[in-house]
Amino acid sequence: MMSNINLTNRSTDKKPSGQFPHLFGQHFLDDFVQNFSSHFPFVRETPAKGESKLDFVDPKVDITENKKAYTLTAELPGLDNDDITLDLSDGILTLSGQKKYENEADKDDNIHIMERSYGSFQRSFSLPVSVDQDAIKAEFKKGLLKVTLPKSVKAQELQRKIEISG
Repeated sequence: MMSNINLTNRSTDKKPSGQFPHLFGQHFLDDFVQNFSSHFPFVRETPAKGESKLDFVDPKVDITENKKAYTLTAELPGLDNDDITLDLSDGILTLSGQKKYENEADKDDNIHIMERSYGSFQRSFSLPVSVDQDAIKAEFKKGLLKVTLPKSVKAQELQRKIEISG
């Protein structure tokens, strides 16, 4: 049984997706993409082309499920444990953090290419009611944050295979 974990973008400054050309002042097909994405909770909008490197790109996540738990794994390269915050409020799990600007060049050096991203990020997830919120655990190693979201014992017991006749 697959429950929904809805990815919710809680960003306050919504930027156009940059995926489709303008048509009559609107992004052509953006409504279609938004409606399509609402039916697939793990699909998210890609950042607009040419966004500032000071806007840290949202971390990429994998979400898996087995009979006992969901597991959320987030890539957070270049961050330390102290740079990351994980909050739970009203069934919403929020991952946030900040990658600080690091310039290893001397002040007299000319910078020719600067591709690394810096800044803050925030990703929020609506948890299914089957998650035992008191048993959530998180571990951070080698740039990967692994959050284990155990299912309640009752939710585990309710899972069963249904026979299909025909």
